[in-house]
Amino acid sequence: MIRAIFFDVDGTMVSYRNKIMSQKLRDDLLALQRAGVLIFVCTGRARQDLESTKMLRDVVFDGYITLNGQCCYNAQGLYRDNPLPLGDLQAAIEVLDTHKELAALVQENGVSYLTCHNQRADEVFEFLHTKPYPVMSAQRMLEHKVYQFIPLVNKEEEQLFASVMPGCTYTRWHPLGIDVMPKGEGKADGIRATLAHYGLKPEETMAFGDGENDLTMLALVGTSVAMGGAEQRVKRDADYVTATVEEEGISQALRHFGLLPQERI
Repeated sequence: MIRAIFFDVDGTMVSYRNKIMSQKLRDDLLALQRAGVLIFVCTGRARQDLESTKMLRDVVFDGYITLNGQCCYNAQGLYRDNPLPLGDLQAAIEVLDTHKELAALVQENGVSYLTCHNQRADEVFEFLHTKPYPVMSAQRMLEHKVYQFIPLVNKEEEQLFASVMPGCTYTRWHPLGIDVMPKGEGKADGIRATLAHYGLKPEETMAFGDGENDLTMLALVGTSVAMGGAEQRVKRDADYVTATVEEEGISQALRHFGLLPQERI
């Protein structure tokens, strides 16, 4: 029996085209909660992004696995708190000082900022349908907990950071962006913390995703669902491939697995 479901946000619950959860999905998520199923956000985004964009409408999830599993919280507070190591952040600052043409997004729990502004930043924020972050000194990374560091680099440039941050791992989510996070399994680490916190077993859970950073999440849960617009590797590894987010893929899969009643035609 499925007791909990984990949902990626961008490309899964929210379309890059429509920029907000559909009314149908909103209603289905509330129906799941009424049926006793716990629902969790599992995203690379930070709390402040979810709040400022209003992309999840008025749905209050049972928990939030944010910043690729490094910062997890519910109504009672944080239950996973895993910031990046300071030594790696110092090394990243030195790379930015040497390559002043490069910018990075920095995400704390509550604050997001850019180390500098450039054309790549404009392109990435347009893709994210998020207002540009303010520019702050990269030195701030040594004074506040950082859960995710996002250099705006292409494939050839990514090794500038990967080679000097041994305590971290990274995953690419955009041609000009990689998520750098503490070494581990990303979203899967956040899910493990959630399973322990709520007394859940992996076989009692389901997850929906579409991107490379969803692979560890999908491998951990009992039932994995790839969106119709997912990367081919995600589709290959998933238990089930549903329709796209624009085609209400989550709602279709929930009915395929009998978690919600079939709709009358």
